[in-house]
Amino acid sequence: MKRIKTISLFVVMTMMLALLSACSNVSYIATIDTEKMPVGPYAFYAYYTRDNYQSNLSYYGVTDFAAALTEQADSTGTKLYSYIMQETKASYIQHIITERKFKEYGLSLTEDQQAELDESFQTSWIDSNGIEKYTEICKTLGLTSAEFKEVISISYKNTQLMEYLFGEGGIYEITEDELRNKYSEGYERFRYIALSKVDETGATLSTDELITKKNLVDEAYQKALDGEDFGALIAQYSEDYLEITDELTDDEKTFYEASNKQASEDGLVIDKNGIFNYEYYAYYNYFIDSNIVNAVFSMNIGDVKVIELANAFWVIQKCDKNEKEDYFESKRSLIYNEIATPIIEELYTEWENELLITFNESAVNKYDPRKLDPLFITENTAK
Repeated sequence: MKRIKTISLFVVMTMMLALLSACSNVSYIATIDTEKMPVGPYAFYAYYTRDNYQSNLSYYGVTDFAAALTEQADSTGTKLYSYIMQETKASYIQHIITERKFKEYGLSLTEDQQAELDESFQTSWIDSNGIEKYTEICKTLGLTSAEFKEVISISYKNTQLMEYLFGEGGIYEITEDELRNKYSEGYERFRYIALSKVDETGATLSTDELITKKNLVDEAYQKALDGEDFGALIAQYSEDYLEITDELTDDEKTFYEASNKQASEDGLVIDKNGIFNYEYYAYYNYFIDSNIVNAVFSMNIGDVKVIELANAFWVIQKCDKNEKEDYFESKRSLIYNEIATPIIEELYTEWENELLITFNESAVNKYDPRKLDPLFITENTAK
């Protein structure tokens, strides 16, 4: 009887060790059908996503990223670290799908794309990091240099996939007429004179100061109605028009001159949501007030109107959005994405459902951002 118990204990211990070994197996990141997928590409996205969030938060003054990972949460209560892990999985899945569809459709990079990839790989990764740092990055990710280059080629492959689907002759071809019709229906252009009703601290100006500003607005508005050049009035009255002084550096003067030219000549081309610069919208959630947007879309070209907001007086003039071809071209990619995005998102959902991917959670947990040190952040990117 004693021997039977000893053997049973041995068997149990063997089984437990086998289970523990299986649970801690991080040699693959996921299984697709029966294929075990290498960890390297997932590790790239895990570090890249983590470091991108740290860089962005540091821009907004967050110095303790480790604390932010567990303390910050979105509107659903999802902690930042968990959100980053979800985003990493989503990026990895999209990567896998793009790779597979790229091969399935028999696509290849053009000579220009390959040359651009080669140059970007050399300058952005090897030259900017130095060979020692780059070698350390590859070692940390478990990728050879060739495998690393293959991972970062995904953006070029995605471009080719999009061209295959939405380009000329594609299944979901987006035509030039379709782009221009969207521009015609969904965009308008205007110039403006703005005078603030608050000081630099955000406090409302005194009654006398507000009266003075309102008088300036009325004066500028009347001159515009009388036919004076609106660009000249912007330079004379608008507080967004930048003063160029001798104390400015050459770079600052160049920036001010370009900004003033934009304000007095080109103005803003906006969509119905008030978005005039998608990067400003994406990073700062900045868009034009709906009162101004509604007015611009209801006015005729050349009309002038005064609009008072809580924090500023505006005098706006509606302009011809077709005056220059550049105005349409500046929105081309945005309109293209507006049309393509819902279609490609639906396709990726369909393709993901067909993928039958099962993540190895032991490997996934190894790349929990709370366990990772920055890898891609350098002194230059941290500034």
